[in-house]
Amino acid sequence: MGLSFFIIATCLAFGAVAAIGAERPDLMRSLLPGLGESLRAAQFKRFSPRKTLFLFGPSANHPACRLQRRLLKPAIAAFIREDVAVIEAYGQDMPRRNGQPIDWLDPALLRHAMDAEAGFALIYVDEAGKTALRSDAPMVTADILARAGLAIERSHHAGYAGAARRRSPILKRLRAA
Repeated sequence: MGLSFFIIATCLAFGAVAAIGAERPDLMRSLLPGLGESLRAAQFKRFSPRKTLFLFGPSANHPACRLQRRLLKPAIAAFIREDVAVIEAYGQDMPRRNGQPIDWLDPALLRHAMDAEAGFALIYVDEAGKTALRSDAPMVTADILARAGLAIERSHHAGYAGAARRRSPILKRLRAA
């Protein structure tokens, strides 16, 4: 009986505040200054997989994951400059977006949503939200750019200088695999 009375009294109190606010909005603005502005200024976390390169693996030390990170390392600055996010999710570790942890994103849920339940997976989602690239093996950055349809320029700032002129030991190992 006491709990019911408390719930009814709370509802009546909130109803009275709402009625006063509807009748006299100027009174509510004076009682709660800056509430609307602070709510509008608050930035809420939104997640969109658009323009994102996902790197999934069983662990950060998995050979395919290490190789893919090494292949992508020279192009990370170009990806970020072109607003392409790189999200890495290894096992049950906290996912990272461009090196920053995403503590609110569940790695198992992300793997399930991207249909990368087990093993290594490299996935690129384009601006339209469609999967433009999916690979179960590490890929060279130039192939990722070509197959994903990204028009990122090769420049010395992106770490591409001289890549076509010299043989890479990583490419030799990748071709031998």
